[in-house]
Amino acid sequence: MKSSGSRPAARSDPVLYAVAALSLLAALIQLLVTPEHFEEWWGYGTFYLVCAIVQGAYAPIVLRWPGRPILLLGAAGNLAVAILWLVTRTTGIPLLGPHAGDIEEIGVLDLACTLAEVGVVAGLGALAMRGLATEGRIQVVVAFAASALLFWHFLHLLAGSSAH
Repeated sequence: MKSSGSRPAARSDPVLYAVAALSLLAALIQLLVTPEHFEEWWGYGTFYLVCAIVQGAYAPIVLRWPGRPILLLGAAGNLAVAILWLVTRTTGIPLLGPHAGDIEEIGVLDLACTLAEVGVVAGLGALAMRGLATEGRIQVVVAFAASALLFWHFLHLLAGSSAH
């Protein structure tokens, strides 16, 4: 079902429900690992708790108001968290906390969570571009790619400056 304007996704769209389910999965995983991160440092635990709350709350919000701004906001937020995960596994934890600069190991739960977040980004991106002309789709992709590269670079610099 194609629509234009600020509502590119119908509330009955299966992609929208898949996105909501993946967001809930990511929230559940974030919540499961929150206690162990609080044991490491209150800042890490707070980050995971906030992610769990936001990703959990996003599911009913996107189902109720599937307009383009909500879709793009969710895609940007999940992309930022996925990039942060990638930086912490390749360069190190950026800037703050007792493990700043340390490179984290890849675990089953964190990989599953990140794959769910990437699925959310892909689904939301596809929904957000519905009804746009090719030029509009290209603009969305370029804006996200440029933002992702800048965010990655920023985190990379912060992690590099935090190395022990």
